[in-house]
Amino acid sequence: MKKRLIFPLIISIALAACSSNEFEIKETDVPQNVIAAFRAKYPAAQVIKWKAEKEGGKFYFEAEIKDGTEEKEIHITADGLSVEDD
Repeated sequence: MKKRLIFPLIISIALAACSSNEFEIKETDVPQNVIAAFRAKYPAAQVIKWKAEKEGGKFYFEAEIKDGTEEKEIHITADGLSVEDD
């Protein structure tokens, strides 16, 4: 349980320290609840890359995906409760 809360906190601190509000991360660094939420909504999608991002004062994970012939950016909150596409 603590592990799930610590990683988003570390990412948030890193984003606050960086001049950019987003950076690329490995899938192994994405919390399992975020991956599970993503896979529940897009089970057949191929992830091109993962990013951690802070926008408008909110922190989320972004997956650049290919779903069939369509490419999208998916935003997932750190708690995994909200999954939205652009």
